[in-house]
Amino acid sequence: MLALQQADQVANSKIQTVAAIVEVVNATRASDVAALSASVASVGVTVSSNAAATATGLTELSAAIAMEQVTANAQQAANNASLITTAASLATSIAGVGAAVQANTASIAIGLVQTSAAIVGLQGAASTQLASVNSSLSLFVTGLSATVQANAVATASSLTQASAAIVSVQSASSSSLSALNVSVLQTIAGEQSAAASQLSSVNGSLVQTIATLAATGSTVSQITSCGSNRSFYTGQTCLRAAAAVCNVIIDARTHPLVQATTCRSITEGSQCTPPCQTGYDGTAPFTCNSTGQWAGSPACILAVCPALASGAPTCRCNQGHTGTLTFDGLYWQGTCTPSTCPANSAGFPTCPCNPGYAGNLTWNYATQVYGGSPCVVAACPANATGAPTCSCLPGFRGTLAWQSGTQTYSGTCQLVPCPPYSTGAPSACACQSAYSGTITWSPAIQNYTGACIFSVPCPQFSTGVNTASGCTCDWGTTGSIVFSASPPYYTGSCALPGFYMASEFSGYVLFRAGNTATQLNLKLSSDVQNSNFIRQYSVGSLSYWSFAADKDADSNIYYCLIGTVFTQIALTKGSTTATTSTFYSYSAGGTIIGSAWAPAMMWTHASPGYGAFLAAGYSSNCIHVLLFNSGRTAISGTYTVPYITDSYGVDVIPKQASGFTYHFAVAYTRNSKQMSSWTVDMTVGSSAGWANRLDNSYSSGVTGPSNGGQALYFPPGVPMYGGDPYVTYNRVTMMDSSTAYLYIWQVTQSGTSLTWTYLTKAPIPVAGGYPYPLSNGAYSSIS
Repeated sequence: MLALQQADQVANSKIQTVAAIVEVVNATRASDVAALSASVASVGVTVSSNAAATATGLTELSAAIAMEQVTANAQQAANNASLITTAASLATSIAGVGAAVQANTASIAIGLVQTSAAIVGLQGAASTQLASVNSSLSLFVTGLSATVQANAVATASSLTQASAAIVSVQSASSSSLSALNVSVLQTIAGEQSAAASQLSSVNGSLVQTIATLAATGSTVSQITSCGSNRSFYTGQTCLRAAAAVCNVIIDARTHPLVQATTCRSITEGSQCTPPCQTGYDGTAPFTCNSTGQWAGSPACILAVCPALASGAPTCRCNQGHTGTLTFDGLYWQGTCTPSTCPANSAGFPTCPCNPGYAGNLTWNYATQVYGGSPCVVAACPANATGAPTCSCLPGFRGTLAWQSGTQTYSGTCQLVPCPPYSTGAPSACACQSAYSGTITWSPAIQNYTGACIFSVPCPQFSTGVNTASGCTCDWGTTGSIVFSASPPYYTGSCALPGFYMASEFSGYVLFRAGNTATQLNLKLSSDVQNSNFIRQYSVGSLSYWSFAADKDADSNIYYCLIGTVFTQIALTKGSTTATTSTFYSYSAGGTIIGSAWAPAMMWTHASPGYGAFLAAGYSSNCIHVLLFNSGRTAISGTYTVPYITDSYGVDVIPKQASGFTYHFAVAYTRNSKQMSSWTVDMTVGSSAGWANRLDNSYSSGVTGPSNGGQALYFPPGVPMYGGDPYVTYNRVTMMDSSTAYLYIWQVTQSGTSLTWTYLTKAPIPVAGGYPYPLSNGAYSSIS
């Protein structure tokens, strides 16, 4: 097919086409004529728009045919004349066909190939007729071949075929030739009128040339070569046997940097300059060369995209940028401006969703906005809260991490159990019953802090951390405590000496009949304020005598100090007598007016004691303390606590009985009319254990005694007399040896001192008397 693109082959192909048509007609092969007509019709439909170039080629082809006709055998003059006339008419018709030729040169080639194939098929049938014509055409073939540079062999073959066609025409009858004319004219008639205006000048030239040749009677031997410009002379006229016909669409398939442009020209050396593709600047000149091709090397240079744009040669604003870009043939015009990431996203220009947000943002280059699904808060995993920065709820532990790829949280939150001995997870752990402590959730460590410690305290009158670790009854109390796993988490109890316990009060008292009396009357508590009694004990001549029960023994044993003799008294059970014995010799340095018992529970297991006798009197300037040994069979030591010169009543208030936080001692004096209190630590074993003395005054004969005697402490629950309205108080009563009254005061703790509150003065049968309550044990020991 490359040979067809060359100028020489174009001319020869046209000659071959005509020769084949004539040969078919002369052979009177109707079927072949029909096929040939169809081929011609197909050629007429598919030919390109380049009418001018095709007409030029056909003009030269007609001239060649005319020359062949002139040089025919003189004997066929009549036929030659007819042939010339027919050829002229045929040329005019072919010119009309050429007017309809389209730009698609490739389609022309296809039609010519089909025609050539038909000619080859008929060539065999005409071979016998070629012999006589070959000799007359050899000179023409030789001369024509000399001008053919690219393909001599192909040209010779084409001329041979043309000669055969001419011979066939010469031998054909005039009727056959007329039939051919009619057939051809019918085929191409429709094309003639459309091309007439465009090829009028070409047709005129063609007709003139043919007429000139016919008039001069030129022959094949008169055709000579014009030289290297591929022209041929007939006489003095040089005709182009083949011209450059450039009729090609220059497109991106051949030249990708040039815009698709149809360039047409029949002039060798003419130029066509299609524009560069959009996005390229430069020139793209092409020249019509001798082979009928547009040749050139376009100098199209890629134009650089503006700032924040890319995609040359079709520049557009980068992702996330807005703006309008246009190409002016040399440069891109316009600017691109960065936009902002949508809500809940960051990382311009891709703008992925922030951690904790899910969505899929995409940049729409057409609308220049972010589209897709917006970034919304992602749900926290189970047992977590705080979106978009999720963390485990209190009471749950785990590590949560945001996964950008899946836009979900990895990790789980697992329930953290409450610490031992607590319940309530996950809302709030609290110590179980019998345990104490504070349980707090720590987000930093994702765990509970604090602990629950068994906290059932040791029961009343016992000491220890708790019942689980063990409780010991206070020193001086009785009983035992055993731990239990079920409420109340212990069994057993600790008991105070009966004198101090309301539950152990017998309802009886021993009543001192007066400061000079030698009897003790057993009577009901309800008869304290009258003279009734059940039994009367004779204790001998004990002038100004006051006595103190051995409250630890909780029995019938009493003690008193008269002069220098410390005496023990044992009341006889069921009788009215008493047994006295000297227990210890002690010089008090004055007359003892009041006395009291300090129970062993005022000591401790670490520093044990076994009870003490306390005495006070006028002219003694102190309170005397006599300490018993472990079996209370002897006095193990003594000391004195300084006080007023005339000291009267004295007693102690153990903290177990009162509920105070300290042990206290109290005393009073008639001289300065005052009541005093101390905090007492008996374990010290000296007056150093008596501290924080505080004095309170009273009014003689109004709120306190005008003369003195005993002082007694009554614990809550133990009545002083029948119908005692103050039985629930801690009370101290002071006896008046001059009047028959008991002056009663309430005592309450205030730090390390006692606050005294006057309650009443209760009448009794005799001056100097006072009731001494009996516990169940004490009463049983004498009744």
